[in-house]
Amino acid sequence: MGIETEMPMDIDAVSEFSEFEAVLEKSHAPSMVLDTQLRVLWCNEAYEQVVGETRTDLVGKTVVEAFPGSSIEQRRSLLESYEYVIKTGQSHQISTLQYDLPKAPTMTQTLYWQILNTPILDAHGEVQYILNQPTNITSLVNFDNDSYGHLLLDIEQDEFSIPDMRANKGFLELLAKERLRVNELFQQAPGFICVLAGESHRFELTNQAYLRLIGRQDVIGKTVAEVMPEIINQGFIDLLNQVYESGEPFVGSAVPVEIRRNENEAPEDVYIDFVYQPMRNDKNEVTGIFVQGYDVTQAHLMTQQIQFQAMHDPLTGLFNRRELEQRSAILEETTGTHAILYIDLDHFKIVNDRCGHQEGDKLLIQLAQAMDEIDHNGMLARVGGDEFVLLLESLVSGNAVAVAESFIQTISDHIFVCDGRQYSVTASIGIAYFGKESGLTFAHALAAADSASFLAKDKGRARVQIADLNDSDVCQQRRDMDWTNRLKKAMREDRIVLFGQSIVALDNPKVVLHREVLSRLKDESGELVAPGAFISAAERYGLIEQLDRHILSKVFQRLSEAQDQGCRLFVNVSGITLSNPKFVYFIDTLLAKYPQVSTDSVCIEITETAAVNNIRNTAEMMRKIRDRGIEFALDDFGSGVATFNYLEKLPIRYVKIDGEFIQNVTKNPVSQAIVGSIQQIAKVMNLITIAERIEEQELIEHLHSLGINLGQGYAIHRPEAL
Repeated sequence: MGIETEMPMDIDAVSEFSEFEAVLEKSHAPSMVLDTQLRVLWCNEAYEQVVGETRTDLVGKTVVEAFPGSSIEQRRSLLESYEYVIKTGQSHQISTLQYDLPKAPTMTQTLYWQILNTPILDAHGEVQYILNQPTNITSLVNFDNDSYGHLLLDIEQDEFSIPDMRANKGFLELLAKERLRVNELFQQAPGFICVLAGESHRFELTNQAYLRLIGRQDVIGKTVAEVMPEIINQGFIDLLNQVYESGEPFVGSAVPVEIRRNENEAPEDVYIDFVYQPMRNDKNEVTGIFVQGYDVTQAHLMTQQIQFQAMHDPLTGLFNRRELEQRSAILEETTGTHAILYIDLDHFKIVNDRCGHQEGDKLLIQLAQAMDEIDHNGMLARVGGDEFVLLLESLVSGNAVAVAESFIQTISDHIFVCDGRQYSVTASIGIAYFGKESGLTFAHALAAADSASFLAKDKGRARVQIADLNDSDVCQQRRDMDWTNRLKKAMREDRIVLFGQSIVALDNPKVVLHREVLSRLKDESGELVAPGAFISAAERYGLIEQLDRHILSKVFQRLSEAQDQGCRLFVNVSGITLSNPKFVYFIDTLLAKYPQVSTDSVCIEITETAAVNNIRNTAEMMRKIRDRGIEFALDDFGSGVATFNYLEKLPIRYVKIDGEFIQNVTKNPVSQAIVGSIQQIAKVMNLITIAERIEEQELIEHLHSLGINLGQGYAIHRPEAL
């Protein structure tokens, strides 16, 4: 059978059944769950009782390890049944199997079992688990073989006369006891059983399991149509007629049937495995039908639920990425062009931050329902936290855009209420096409649509952007997305290289007072990449904080190694990083890790645009860090919207004058006036001025004459590796 007894148990498989344990645990039918390697994953209490083992001792073992039996012959039928279920995906029943279990609670070591093995399928229709349900029928088998069975046979052969039987009161009492014993075994069978007599299918015999299934008691002597009229239109009477007339049995697996157990209640959906077996007399004529089966509703619904969970997002109930990719793989091989709409919610983070993630989940559920109610004739899936994809089969461009616009309108119109306040979000949608005719695979189209949705955000949000691979904006977007992965990998592999550019006193340019730290990325070939290639990607895709912290960590490590002593290092930090309240704790972590580093040796640079975007929070964060002894420089002053008023509000030590003014200071009177004004105000406020981008030697003396304190640029020093 090829069973591997040394393989470790699949813990994930066990966890999948945890939510169904309560259901199976309540069943009186012994039940055990196996994987396709025939390892025990779980069993209920009824199973423990019938085999005399605990689930602690069983779970993780193979069937052969747990129940070795007494011989190879005993194991063969059981293993062949499992193999049949795995290969065919159909249930299999062993009506009688001799199999010895040393710990089973019985008076004899020779045990007989009736076994039902039921497959549990995954989302692809493949067998993932096996539900094993055994019944101990030793008493019934022994009764068939004992001496009383021979006595009954002798009676049929007229070896006893009627007067002799009547005279033998003890034998009649014994016969009555055995009949009662057989009836008890019949009634206690785990599956449902009934005997239907004649072509009208009149109930002649039923067990309690059958009566529980149909929800009726007074059935003997009545026809099936009289007892259960609701099944007539479901085709079961026609099926009974077919078996009676043809003499051929019928086997059904997980067949749905509606049963009205109470006249005042609606019918219930039940799933059954059953056999209609024709019964014959000594002339080989069909005289009735023997019905045997099992109520497999719980197992069927469990299988359905597992399949649903494998295909759907647990929060919204929409399809998940896995199902989307499987459906798209099929469409890739069909004719026609298919559309992908990548739907990225705008401002969703506001709801999450202000109302909490639980309320954010409620909004996602509401929006998912609203989107799915749009007449889109496509497949809607959730592929990320606030990202969705709509797959449209064989649609032209105009139709895809129209559908996208209807999504934008529906999402924009939705009002979400939390704590008495109303919130609304919008959506940016990227569209791309794939299929044989377009030449793009689904994976490439999905990436292009994702990139287009980001571009739609950059252009103002709540709009549609088609992924034109020749469009310059789209190309840049794709390059930025590619850079995010390259940048992440470079940081992991410590390939961010620090360069430095000297900052000197303009009255003595040969003396290096400070250095500005500049970053370069060393690619996998060893070539250095300038920051302009990856900084914008880091800002756009949320990596700039990680990059800032990575560079600061390298700076502190360098200073801890006693390098650059007596020289302050200026480190650029983005406004996003500085606005995060947790940044001050990061600084504290560095100071604790490198206690030998003096805070006088570090100065943080921030651009004026980033500083004034949220002047109050930025100033508060800067003051906390300055309290640690780290100074600040306001970079590119004069290039944005800042006024001299901001110089007073921000706790800065240095003002770096934008290089555009510096380069034109001798050619443009306005530039010279601006530079002079900045210097005068800075002097009054006791701030130090730094001229950026000094690229001509003659500028040094001129800037010094204007009172500028410090300078940097190619005319003074070209950046080099620290």
